Amino acid sequence: MPIVRDPLQKPTTYWERLTQYAWIIAGLWIIEISDRLLFGGHLEQHGIHPREFSHIEGLFFAPFLHGSWSHLIGNSISLLILGAAILIKGWRDLLLVSAASALVAGIVVFLIGSSATNHVGASSIIFGYFGFLVGMGLYQRNGLSILLAVLVVFFYGGTLFTMFPTEATRAASTSWEGHLGGAIGGFLIAKSRRLKKAAPSRPNPFS
Repeated sequence: MPIVRDPLQKPTTYWERLTQYAWIIAGLWIIEISDRLLFGGHLEQHGIHPREFSHIEGLFFAPFLHGSWSHLIGNSISLLILGAAILIKGWRDLLLVSAASALVAGIVVFLIGSSATNHVGASSIIFGYFGFLVGMGLYQRNGLSILLAVLVVFFYGGTLFTMFPTEATRAASTSWEGHLGGAIGGFLIAKSRRLKKAAPSRPNPFS
């Protein structure tokens, strides 16, 4: 029987983590190919439909579905780049940020998204990675976190405008609500890291 490594355990090398993560991204392609070949693209309808409880499953499925090949390609590249940066410290942060950004984005989209719309794509998680990396630079302020934050802002800073309801986002049918919610989720995880780090230095009132 082959030995399977526990995915929550820290692999021995960064490249091992990165290879495992690449396979997860490949899973998005398998889903999209299956949708096109087996379901005629109808899986996309299981995205987030704001305030429609008949499509509540979209809160879970939306990040795994994409509206076009170009949508998937763009998200795959950004997921790989930003995810690779977070993986420097291990799987725990990446999994936590992914879950938090998807959850917060899903709630934001469901509550304030435009009626009669369908939101799909992993861009909410991408913006969660963005928010997390920038937040870590602001809160931890060590050499690595600051460097990563600066690089992320330099290369992805222009996408900040897609987190707001501008004419450009409306014309491109961009889910600014998902982008905003994802960034908030990632930033909150970074902030929680700051609080957790600061907690041991506080005096114990019961000592």
